[in-house]
Amino acid sequence: MFIQLPPELILSILSLLDLSCIQAFSLVCKICKRLVDENESSIYHALSAYRGYIDSRTVFNQLPSLYSSKSLVGVTNWKSFCQRRVHISKSWTGKASSHYVSYSGSGSKVHRIKIDEQAGFIVTSFRDGGLLVNDLANDQVLWSLPKTYVKQFAHLEYGEGFLIFDRLGGNKEVWHLASGFPPTPPQSNTLPDQISASEESYQKYATTYPKGHFKPWAILRMPRLTSAFRFVYPTLLVGGWDHAFIWDIPSCELVQTITSIQEAEDPNSAFAVVVANAPSFDAPAPRLGPLGNLNYVDVDEKHIFICGVTALRVFSRATGKCVLDVSSARREFGSRKFSAKYESETLTEGAALVNHFTDGEEFSLSSSSFQPRIIDEFVAGESCYTVHSAVHVSSCGRHLVAMLASARVVVIENFQEGPFSLYNRMVQIQLGASRSPSKYLAIHDDRVVVANNNGLFLFSLSAALEAKVKPDASPSGTLVISRAPFFGYHVYMSNVTCLQLSDTGLYLNWDPSHLQLCLEDEAEQARLDALFRASVNDRTSRHARMPTGDILIMLDEGISTVAVQRLVVTTYF
Repeated sequence: MFIQLPPELILSILSLLDLSCIQAFSLVCKICKRLVDENESSIYHALSAYRGYIDSRTVFNQLPSLYSSKSLVGVTNWKSFCQRRVHISKSWTGKASSHYVSYSGSGSKVHRIKIDEQAGFIVTSFRDGGLLVNDLANDQVLWSLPKTYVKQFAHLEYGEGFLIFDRLGGNKEVWHLASGFPPTPPQSNTLPDQISASEESYQKYATTYPKGHFKPWAILRMPRLTSAFRFVYPTLLVGGWDHAFIWDIPSCELVQTITSIQEAEDPNSAFAVVVANAPSFDAPAPRLGPLGNLNYVDVDEKHIFICGVTALRVFSRATGKCVLDVSSARREFGSRKFSAKYESETLTEGAALVNHFTDGEEFSLSSSSFQPRIIDEFVAGESCYTVHSAVHVSSCGRHLVAMLASARVVVIENFQEGPFSLYNRMVQIQLGASRSPSKYLAIHDDRVVVANNNGLFLFSLSAALEAKVKPDASPSGTLVISRAPFFGYHVYMSNVTCLQLSDTGLYLNWDPSHLQLCLEDEAEQARLDALFRASVNDRTSRHARMPTGDILIMLDEGISTVAVQRLVVTTYF
C-alpha cells in the first residue's frame, strides 16, 4: 500500500526518517530498493536539512566551508555525510568509537588553548610565557611569539581570524590571521614592538606562511584596570571592577561602557518600588550588594554575563541595566537536582566516554501534594554561600549554563524571562563530591563539558532542560551524564587550566604519559574507577560558619605543584 503512494510523497516521508529506517525500507522489496537507489542524493540531502546539518539550499561542494576536514572524514556524498554526522553524535554520547591524540609539539606548561578546526590549527599560551600555533594535521609548529613578548599565564580569545591576548600593563593585543588580512585594514594603533615581533616570527617560520601566521591588528588601551575578558565575534567584553567595556574588534572602537556592575539596580525590586511610590516616583531604586572580584564573563548580541564572588548577573546591552541576579547565597539552585551515580550503561567498545545514571531530587519553596523536599531558600543569618566560577550562554541565546565552585553546574532555562519563576526554571547537576573544586566549563552547540577534581564530564543541554525526576524509578533521573574515565585523577585534574570543544574534539592540557598508563595498565584503570566511585558516593560536605551566621561551603585544596609536562590532549570522534 505504501509504495502505491506518489513517488514524491514517499521521498518526502523518507527524508524524515533516520538512517536505519531508510536502510530497512530499502530491504523491503526490489521496488523500494530501486526507489532509494535512484533518489539517494535527494533523500539524504533532504535528511541533512531536516536534521539541521545544513540549510536546504546548501550544495555538496559547499560542505568544506561549513565543516572542518575532521568533520568530513570519509564523506563522498550526501549519504556518507549523514552517516558521518550520526557517528559523531553517537561518539559524543559514548555509543560509538573515538580515540585520543597528544600534541607534543605544543610543548609543556600549557595554560590556554584555542582551536580552529576549519583552518586546521591550535593556539596555545603558556604558564611561563610565549604563544605557539600548531598544525592539527601533523603537529608541526607553524608560528610563535617568544616568552620575552607574551607574558606569563596570558589569556587567549579567538574567533573569525582574530586572536586577542592580554599584555603587561592590562591592555589587550589584537592580531589577525595573515591569510585573509585585508589589504587596507582600518586605522590601526599598533606599537613598534608588535611590528618587530611580527617580522621576527615571519622570518623564523617563512616556510609555513601563511597557515597559522598572524599579523598585528591593534592595541586596545583599557580605560581602567581590567580582569576577565571574552570575545564572541565581533564583540570583545572586558570586565573591570565596576565597569564593563564593550569593544567592536574589526573597527577597534569602544562602543559601550556599562557602569555600576558592582551595586547595580535590583531587578527583583523594581516593580515594588514603582508601586510603593506611585504618586511621586522619586524614590531611589533598591541596589544589589557588591559583586566582588570577577571570575568570568560572557557576551552575546543582547546581553553581557558576569560571574562574581557573590552572584551571577546579566545586563542588557540595550539599557545597561541588570536584568537578572542569581545570588551565590542559595541552599539549592533550582527545583530539580540530578547527581551523577557510579552505576553506568555498558561501555561501548572503542568509546572514550561512559554514560552514568543520575539520582533525581525535587525541591520546592513551599509544600505541595507530591511532598518534595522543602527548601527555605533565604534564611536571615543562615544563607549558604558558594561561588559562581564561570558562565556561558547557549548558542540559541535563551539559556545559561553556570558552573559553581563546588563541582556543580546550574542550567537556567529562558533567562530572559527575568527573576519571576526563576527557581522553577533552574536545574542543578552535581558532578561528584561537592568538596572538589570546579576547574573549567565549555559549551559547543548542545554539548556542555565540565572539568572538576572529580573528573571530566559531558552532558546535553537540551537533555538537562527536559530531564524529569522519577521518584519511584531506578535510576530516579532521566538525565544521563557522560564521563571520560581516564581523566579522573584529582592530582592531574587540579592542574587543568583550559578546556575547549569543537565539532569533533575535546581539548585540554594534560600529561600524556599518565594517559598512556591508563590505556595500558588495568590496575590504573581500576584505581581511577575506585576514586570515582568514592567521589560520587561521598555526599558529605564541609562548611564554615562566618561571623554573620552565614554558612560558607569549603573546598578541598587543589594540588597545583605537580612537576609534570603539560601537553595538549584531544579526543577525536
